[in-house]
Amino acid sequence: MFHCRVHCATWLLLLAAHSPVEAQDQRAALLRADHMAAQLSVDSGLASALHRSLHREGLLLWPGAPVVAGRSDLETFLRLQLVDSLRLTWQALGFELAADSSLGATWGVAVSTSLSDARAAPRVGRYIASWKRDSGQWSIAAAVFIAIQEPGATRSWRGLPLTRSQAGPGSPAAPFIGADLGFARLAADSGAAIAFRRWAAPEALSFGGGSLLVRGPEAISRGVAGPERWRWHPVAGGTARSGDLGWTAGEATITRPDGTALHSKYLTIWTREANGTIRFLFDGGNARPPVP
Repeated sequence: MFHCRVHCATWLLLLAAHSPVEAQDQRAALLRADHMAAQLSVDSGLASALHRSLHREGLLLWPGAPVVAGRSDLETFLRLQLVDSLRLTWQALGFELAADSSLGATWGVAVSTSLSDARAAPRVGRYIASWKRDSGQWSIAAAVFIAIQEPGATRSWRGLPLTRSQAGPGSPAAPFIGADLGFARLAADSGAAIAFRRWAAPEALSFGGGSLLVRGPEAISRGVAGPERWRWHPVAGGTARSGDLGWTAGEATITRPDGTALHSKYLTIWTREANGTIRFLFDGGNARPPVP
């Protein structure tokens, strides 16, 4: 069931900048853009959907791949990944819209079907997408797909950077990048369970490494509790012009007590609450290649 949480402060911004009818139209437009991208993926293939829907500077977080950023990286990724071997579609189950309708986010169920193995059962996973609106058109600023394919054999990612530098403080998304860095520092100092409980919004959702949906700070905290050491840094971010909604994407390493490391990447959707506090709304990630 779709939902959209709107604070009192958000309503004031909406009344100042947009009529209720216009806001309703933009909600519908956002969901329509999400649905059309999913349908194009089924009808013409994922490559066509990405070419049409991913912003020219957009990020794709594909399972097992490095962070794919921008058109050049996308073309390299499509040559290496052979996405035409599967059919992928998705369906939004929830969304969030900034007060000025310049940024939105959708999340929901993603389903992949192998086209090369007729005996393989469809895989049900999740996705999160951040959308930006330019000149009245919605495009994907960043998207992560989770648990939609079996982990494959080690693949050469020649032509794609295996790791990226931390996002700089000069970005327009600096408040959200700063929140992500504060979140990471608390996890490093006090453990993931404390950090996720502290930074999660009351209605936060986390997708972890599988299709399981975890809701609320306490449940999310229990899901990440353990002796593992978490380290991460944001590599990119975006913000609504109204400043009430943003996103960050980054790279993480989770180290087990025996010293083995799990390398991952993530997309986090952030909200600025009525009192100015920043908390995360949606968070999900998948594996990335280790850096030699």
